[in-house]
Amino acid sequence: MTQKVLIAFSAILMAASVGGYWWQSKSIALRSGGFSQEELSSRGDTQVAARNAGGLEGDAPQSDVVLLGGEQGRIKQIDAGLVPSEAGLVQTKLIAQRDAVGGQSGAGVLPPSASGVAADASVPGSALPGSALPGSALQSLPLPSDGVLPSKDGVLRYKAILSFVNDIKVVAQADGIVLDILVDEGTMVSKDTVMIQIDNRLANAEKDIATRELESARLKAEDDSQIKFSEASFDVSSSVFNRSQELYAKVAESLDDLEKKRLEKIKAGFQIDVSKREQKINEAAVGVNEAKLNASLVQLELRTIKAPFSGVVASVQKERFDWVKAGEEILRLVSLEKFRVKGTVRLTESPNALEGARAKVIVPIGAGKVEEIQGVVGYVSPESQGTGARNDGTHEYAVWVEIPNKQVAGKYLFRGAMDAVVEIYPNR
Repeated sequence: MTQKVLIAFSAILMAASVGGYWWQSKSIALRSGGFSQEELSSRGDTQVAARNAGGLEGDAPQSDVVLLGGEQGRIKQIDAGLVPSEAGLVQTKLIAQRDAVGGQSGAGVLPPSASGVAADASVPGSALPGSALPGSALQSLPLPSDGVLPSKDGVLRYKAILSFVNDIKVVAQADGIVLDILVDEGTMVSKDTVMIQIDNRLANAEKDIATRELESARLKAEDDSQIKFSEASFDVSSSVFNRSQELYAKVAESLDDLEKKRLEKIKAGFQIDVSKREQKINEAAVGVNEAKLNASLVQLELRTIKAPFSGVVASVQKERFDWVKAGEEILRLVSLEKFRVKGTVRLTESPNALEGARAKVIVPIGAGKVEEIQGVVGYVSPESQGTGARNDGTHEYAVWVEIPNKQVAGKYLFRGAMDAVVEIYPNR
């Protein structure tokens, strides 16, 4: 029994060895693109043979069109409906087309894509960096990483994007529940339009209390009866004191009674002053309650959020019945009426030449069309960017140009973050 097991195990090992040899031979044939060296020599296609041989040795020549080798290349040939005998012809045709394109445009060969196939000049995004694309006014300009374009004929240029002049985050000004949001994303609003309503029940109650207290204070301030009573009391006290003096002169009344009546007269005089002072206090209370009422009205206004300027709602971060705290963003509001185009320019002269200088902003609007807007430089940085002059002796300054938006068929033409090129004509 043991001898039979050993014989079976030996047979399995021999079969595995033969299978491994066969599989390795097939893999080598596939990596060579499905061609043997004898077939390549008989076809006279020395170029394909050199490429396949280089691929097997791991030293593939650098070129614009690379024939995929190995199993992946074989699969792509099968998917494309090509047999091994046709792959060399296809490759030769691609190289010929490449040479023809390069000779006509004079721009050199197209770089290969990540898959090894040459980029097609008719496919967007496959052109060389910096080459002009038909219908584009901006991509034909060389763009350094810092956005500063080279100057020409004394004209300064930079590439930037349109930035909103009025761009704010509308935040909650008091804690509470969002009862209603009266706008949505994309809604055009006018100035002072109510956009958000936060729970104002407590503020309304405080306003009612302040209103009642103000009414009460005004009634007290208008009541001068206490002053009149004090004045009348003083008159009576004076009359009593005068009669007492007459009786005292006739020795009909004692000195003690006379002094008591004198004291009552003095007290009545002081009471007039006290009544007048209390009247002034009541009048001042009117002002205090008016201030309380104004404070309650402010609390109501804080819970009724209005648009500070005309614009469009760019985004909404909260929903109805959300709880918000003071300072928490609810939505974003932007104005499309005007834009600023910010950038950096390089100068060898004084930056004073840029203040109020004439400028032109070029904005692409699609379909190969551009809009040119005239403007002036509205801002020049008071200090040079960086730590001083560059190696070429120039200084960099931050600037911006403000331009109005255009309306076409009642709608604004420009939007935020659109590309633009600015040309500045310094004052000389």
